[in-house]
Amino acid sequence: MIYHFYTDATLELDDKYKKTMMEIEALKDNLAIRKELSRRNQLTSDTMKAQMADTASELEKHKQDQQDINTAMTQQYKKMQTDKDYKIHYLERELMQTQKQLRETEKKLKETEDEKERIIKEKDEEIADLQHSMFALERDYKGILDDALRKLIEKLDGAKEKWEENATGIQTKNKQMLMELRMTDPWLFDEVHPMRTLHF
Repeated sequence: MIYHFYTDATLELDDKYKKTMMEIEALKDNLAIRKELSRRNQLTSDTMKAQMADTASELEKHKQDQQDINTAMTQQYKKMQTDKDYKIHYLERELMQTQKQLRETEKKLKETEDEKERIIKEKDEEIADLQHSMFALERDYKGILDDALRKLIEKLDGAKEKWEENATGIQTKNKQMLMELRMTDPWLFDEVHPMRTLHF
């Protein structure tokens, strides 16, 4: 009976041992699983930390790049604004200069046109005066020519009459001389005809 008690006690002890060992193994397995999970979690955490660090670095780099871009864009904008302001100022100055030159050119053009009109008017007046003077000279010259021609005709008429008188006297004298010399028939010289009248 003692043996039986011992056997039962041993079996019970063995069962407890086995159970304990099983629990220990289970705890070991659980611990191993927990360690693995912890390792994986740590790895994941480290990975996430590394990713977060990389992300933070990228973000910082992005911020720096963005800041550099903003700075560059600001500088470029300021330069563009300065260039634009300078160009606007230059164009405004050129516009003012061009407008001034245009006003001066228009003034000179008007002065030239006025001078041209004045000269044309003076020339027209001079031409009219010259034409009037020419008409007057032509009229006076025609009168002078007509008067000279009239006087010339009068002189020629007087000279003709005198010449005819002289010619008649010469013919009469010649007739008398011939009659005295008896070189011709006196009846041929019954009448002394005057010379042919000149016509002008």
